[in-house]
Amino acid sequence: MHAPVLYMVKVWVSPDGGERYLRWLEEKHMAEVIREPGFLWAQRCRLEQRDEQGWLGYLLIYGLESREALERYLGSPARERFWRELEPLADVHRAERFYGTVDLRLEGTSPS
Repeated sequence: MHAPVLYMVKVWVSPDGGERYLRWLEEKHMAEVIREPGFLWAQRCRLEQRDEQGWLGYLLIYGLESREALERYLGSPARERFWRELEPLADVHRAERFYGTVDLRLEGTSPS
């Protein structure tokens, strides 16, 4: 699961109605994103922390083959469509997006 570029989205989801957003992620959005050129994989991590309003936290992590692939995605019609799909869900989630190039990767060894 190595990827030189990561695109991450930290999301806070309302406990009241947020299941609509999570269903959209699980059943549609994440699978559509990784079908975009240059995407290698996607993971969702449920955070242990809640925000100050008690909303649930998630971190979406996408691995990409290059910065160019990410830039293509950020300017793509697919991303514009995703923004439109999010409009009806604006009241049940908040998101912060960030990305970067992996500059260090360490792997542990498990004892035999």
